[in-house]
Amino acid sequence: MAGCSRCECKCGAKVFVRLAHTALCVGVPLSLLFKETVLSDALLRGQQLIVGILYASLLVFSLVMYFLACCTDPGYLRVRKHWKQQKTVNKNNNMEDADASDSDEGSTMLKFNTEDGDFKYRLCDYCEIEQPMRTKHCEDCGRCVRKYDHHCPWLEACIGERNHKFFWMFLFSTAVLIPCTLFITWHGIAWKPLWGDWFKANILLLIDLLVLIISGFVVVGLLGFHTFLMLRGMTTWEAASRERITYLRYLDEDYNPFNEGLCKNIYYFLCSCRTRKWEGVYANHAEMSGSVA
Repeated sequence: MAGCSRCECKCGAKVFVRLAHTALCVGVPLSLLFKETVLSDALLRGQQLIVGILYASLLVFSLVMYFLACCTDPGYLRVRKHWKQQKTVNKNNNMEDADASDSDEGSTMLKFNTEDGDFKYRLCDYCEIEQPMRTKHCEDCGRCVRKYDHHCPWLEACIGERNHKFFWMFLFSTAVLIPCTLFITWHGIAWKPLWGDWFKANILLLIDLLVLIISGFVVVGLLGFHTFLMLRGMTTWEAASRERITYLRYLDEDYNPFNEGLCKNIYYFLCSCRTRKWEGVYANHAEMSGSVA
């Protein structure tokens, strides 16, 4: 019963957050149609129709990217019963060799020999499955996520290897959409000789301006940060918790073993549809003394 209630709560939160976002994104442009604005002239009166079509297309694209980021599997690891049984045995056999100080939160270190060298793999204490490199358990989702970035309350979903590009494209399109909407809103403000009349005539547009300015700062800040992560081949989790991540904390602070160069970083971030084997990338780039941690 408790599990069902928690599931219903999560589903309710997802529906609420996504409906609220959609209502906000659609509500502001709709309010501009009821005023004398460039948007109402274009879409309702056919003046500069191309402007209205481009604006509507940008709005639709932003919403599509938002829901793709929400609904695309971020890279969940499958939990298979025979895996859990096998890894539980491995965990018991390796506990004496595992250094507790080398464990990330919610995971236990296990030693394995691979074609890329000797690695310590994490065994998730929640899912009881082996976590590939750059994978982290999300307590909000209750799943392990490949190339985990963060759990986004704006989407009520995890951002991981398979949907990070959609999240970035959502931020980018929204960062373009907001200044366009600000321009339309600002130029739609009507002049009135009396303060009271001016305020009544423009109250809706003033609310729009407030929402757009606040949203603009948030979106531009997030876009700048995630663009930096894309160009450097990093994730939010790795940037924020480097000293607690086993495969990073023994490296120089300025060194990132997943940085494959600007062009490759952009290509694999935006164009690649498959999950990658990060152990190989790490083995090829990490320069460490002794064994790989």
